Amino acid sequence: MSLFTRLTRLLLVLLLLPQLGVAQGAAAPALAQAAKLEAEKKYESACKILDQADPQNQQPAVVLEKEKLLLRYYLIAINFKAFGLKDLAPGETVERLRGQQGKYSMHLLDIPATLAQLQKRFPQDYSLSQGLGDYYYRAVLCHCGEQDKTEAQLLDLVIEHYGRAHTHQLGDYMTYYGVGYAHLAQGRAQPSVAPFEKSIALNPQYPDAPYNLAYALLQLKEPARAVPFAQTSLRLYTDPEMKADAARMLGTLYQRLQQPAEAKKALLQSLDLQPANYATLRNLLELAVTTHAPDATTWATRLYQLNPADDQMFSDIMDIYQAQGQWAEAEAFFSSRLPTAPAQPGAQGLLHFYVAILNMQLQRPKEARPHFLAAQRELKKVAKPDNPLFQIIDKGLAESKP
Repeated sequence: MSLFTRLTRLLLVLLLLPQLGVAQGAAAPALAQAAKLEAEKKYESACKILDQADPQNQQPAVVLEKEKLLLRYYLIAINFKAFGLKDLAPGETVERLRGQQGKYSMHLLDIPATLAQLQKRFPQDYSLSQGLGDYYYRAVLCHCGEQDKTEAQLLDLVIEHYGRAHTHQLGDYMTYYGVGYAHLAQGRAQPSVAPFEKSIALNPQYPDAPYNLAYALLQLKEPARAVPFAQTSLRLYTDPEMKADAARMLGTLYQRLQQPAEAKKALLQSLDLQPANYATLRNLLELAVTTHAPDATTWATRLYQLNPADDQMFSDIMDIYQAQGQWAEAEAFFSSRLPTAPAQPGAQGLLHFYVAILNMQLQRPKEARPHFLAAQRELKKVAKPDNPLFQIIDKGLAESKP
């Protein structure tokens, strides 16, 4: 490149910089007005102001503000490129209206293509990288748009674009959380830890970050390190479902640390919020069986009653007792259900099947045989002939034959 060419390009850049400043400055009143309307929940009106200020989507600050409005407040979205907005009336919320039929003003914006074009014009504006990260993060959460990409590809794009913004000192607690989430969602617990910690440092009141950090540390088999973060999320959550999840994870962490009293306290707190939660009841049963607590049968009964025809439930209960070598206790529990079990073939068949299996394990083939026969009779009414259960039943009948 000649000296003349370099000087010419430098001159053009110097000439364009003032124009960019004027353009961004001219948009300031529109941005302020749009922010005011957003605060009043007049999202459609705010977007119109921005469209008028930058109809061709040439100004990064305006386009990024449009993106924020469209992604946060859309009520319907088509391929994540057309977004319906509305000025909300008193009492209306986006959460209640989203996905519902209604009259909405549609706004067309191909966000990734528009931001990519702006990046070529303004390569030093790394807020555009953050904007791309925002887009791909939202696309992952709503499972809409970008149908040509897998979820893993979208998550990697979140990491890539947010990472570029972070390298240039841009970002907030949500962008760091997004990076942690993207790693954790792909089974990469270790690289999720640092961004979650950064998110917490930037906003200690956001409960999802300590919750997911605790989960990541649980995956990394560091329960002691995870406990304070689970406690923090439990304290911060106000939504009953999320609070129950946090309490259940805290209970699981205490189980891993072999602190049964603390584990039971946390699990009971979770159960108070979600009385029919399968995972919580399973954990309480496991805790009771492991510690030989007298309430084991109570928890087994509550777990069984959730769905007496659920094969996973039978398998879980048997596995929990088996892990402690308590075969007789498991057989006694299932046998105790026989008089009151629902009459449906699935429930009857599975119950007799597991009673038979446990009796065989206890070296009692004579007691097992009638239950194998009952299981075969009932399960034939609801299961296909190639179901693996029938192979086990046939084997059991052969081994228990008088």
